[in-house]
Amino acid sequence: MNLQGQLLIAMPHVKDYFEQAVILICEHNAQGAMGVMINYPTDLSIAELYSKLNLMSINNRQFSQRHVTGTLVLTGGPVHSERGFIVHTKSKTEFEHSYPISDNLWLTTSADIINTFGSSDAPENYLVALGCANWAPGQLEQEIADNVWLVAPSNNYILFHTRYDDRYSAASRQLRIYGDNLVPEQMGHA
Repeated sequence: MNLQGQLLIAMPHVKDYFEQAVILICEHNAQGAMGVMINYPTDLSIAELYSKLNLMSINNRQFSQRHVTGTLVLTGGPVHSERGFIVHTKSKTEFEHSYPISDNLWLTTSADIINTFGSSDAPENYLVALGCANWAPGQLEQEIADNVWLVAPSNNYILFHTRYDDRYSAASRQLRIYGDNLVPEQMGHA
């Protein structure tokens, strides 16, 4: 089972770092898996990130509110929290260190994509995350078998146009799980 391009939804009994997390799996192969959380924003805006990298003097950029989300940098996960991971739709511009997640979705880890933010060269849709989540070979599959995660299909609406705090329920609804349909594991079984 290849989970690349799918969403992981934390089960209600998960009460650690990944409580109510939704994670886009960006890579899944024999070496393990890697993904970024898509529903925990930081206080840092993408415009502030751009400015902090001293790029604001290059051009006068417009960071529009073209959609509800995409204005804040996300907490992508506990691993490599000092590194940026940009998930974006396919772009006319090619970036260094870009890897396809699916036919129209890419992961870029190089700073050259940041140079396009606020310009017409930027991908139409993108999200920026600091850090990621990693799993050793077989670890993610075991966690799914242990009912830590549900797996749902991803789509651009959830990734780029759904409010951050609505992504958990939006991802769950794809599996026809609404609100209280999931019961925490410690409640027992009938």
